[in-house]
Amino acid sequence: MKRFNEEFEINQDLMDTIASYMDDDKREHVHFELAPCTCEEFIRRYLELDPDFEDLLYQEFGIEV
Repeated sequence: MKRFNEEFEINQDLMDTIASYMDDDKREHVHFELAPCTCEEFIRRYLELDPDFEDLLYQEFGIEV
């Protein structure tokens, strides 16, 4: 993943903030399906269920997947 055009890894604090924007049912589905996993794995799977969320990631956090 990239943030502001630079490679980066999502830390848990940022992931917690991003999760607050996610649909509860979809987030729980991914958690049940994948946990434990990396933040990146989680987001990539979540985007399969909610592709429009990618726009929010970019607009709010500058994250490109």
